Amino acid sequence: MATDSDNPEIAELQRQVRRQGELIDALYRKVGIGQLDADGIPIDGAAPADVIDAITSGSTIEAIKRWRAHTGVGLKEAKDAVEALARTLRK
Repeated sequence: MATDSDNPEIAELQRQVRRQGELIDALYRKVGIGQLDADGIPIDGAAPADVIDAITSGSTIEAIKRWRAHTGVGLKEAKDAVEALARTLRK
């Protein structure tokens, strides 16, 4: 029985996905945040200080703008990440 790794096209796609993951990790390191969990929160717990400042001062919109500037993600992703980060800060 053939496996995915026996198919050269699938093997190439898997290689490309791994490479894209490496590039994304490098980008996150470059902008000063580590890897993100499923909620978009840095795994290492370190979020940009200006984003945390905006959240703690109650300026969610400013925090979202700053998150987008740091990460380059879309509006929905930034909103979700900031909301999740705010939940972790309240704990």
